[in-house]
Amino acid sequence: MFFCLCLEGYYYNSSTCNKGKIFPGKITVKISETTDLEHENSVAYQNLYLQVTNFFNDTFSNSEYGQTVILKVSTTPSARYEMRASNQLVEVEVVNIFRETTTENESSIFNAIDQAIKSNPSDFTEYIQQDRCDYYGCKRQNEQDECPSGLLCECKEGLERPNPQIPLCVALGPACSDTCNAENNRQCLVRSAGNAECLRLPGYKEDKNKICQACPFGYSGVGCENPYQLILTIVGTIAGILILSLVIAFVLSLRSNNKNKNVEEQNLIENDFQNLKLQETGFSNLGAGNLFPKIKVDISRDDQPQNPYITQGSIPRPDY
Repeated sequence: MFFCLCLEGYYYNSSTCNKGKIFPGKITVKISETTDLEHENSVAYQNLYLQVTNFFNDTFSNSEYGQTVILKVSTTPSARYEMRASNQLVEVEVVNIFRETTTENESSIFNAIDQAIKSNPSDFTEYIQQDRCDYYGCKRQNEQDECPSGLLCECKEGLERPNPQIPLCVALGPACSDTCNAENNRQCLVRSAGNAECLRLPGYKEDKNKICQACPFGYSGVGCENPYQLILTIVGTIAGILILSLVIAFVLSLRSNNKNKNVEEQNLIENDFQNLKLQETGFSNLGAGNLFPKIKVDISRDDQPQNPYITQGSIPRPDY
């Protein structure tokens, strides 16, 4: 299902939005169910919508009536505390829109609604008419001024139109000065109490001339009160120095160990070589200066071995 939403002050008729004349007010309705009434898609809201729109359709049966728009629904205190369903009252803010050239005025509209309520007291209790100038948020130029158009009237003090094409003057809330912007390193903060305060952006601090300057190195946050970066830098520098010292000490220790190890290996090699020479010669005295010392052995002539091929005496001669 699709709905056509017309601009403020217009009503929908014959597949088009037509400019009209508005008559705002508030009507009190008796309903039997208020569950989820704040949700427009709930059954309770749909029933209330039909009850209100049918009431105004029957009240304004002439051809100048255009449409009734429900602005707001709110429960009265009696609806919160009464236990009987028939006593639940709901206040509905409405805007009745008539043709722009209608001859109806605020008095005639109020009288028609009041007469209809008296004829149907079981569903409606009262209707409070709202001044059109107050509805638009406009200043009344004189007693005869009925503010027929919200676009042409002057907004009340403290109110303004969010858009030139919007006839309603609304309170835009508290605001800061024009100099409170990012270009000046400031931001506008609206408190929950409705007060606006211009504060420095995080990472900036005011100097003696009330000019926001960037925080010194190592500081951050609102007003440069957070030294986290400075602490982190100091701790990181100390940690880096300690790690570098440990690495240098480790390298020097390795070099020292390697040097001692090389000396020990050299001594072992020399000792092994000397032991090897002693094993080969069988002597422990190396002071003679020769690796293989000369050995002198005296053997007597009688102790010399005999040659079996040589006989004592003459050598036989051949007989050939």
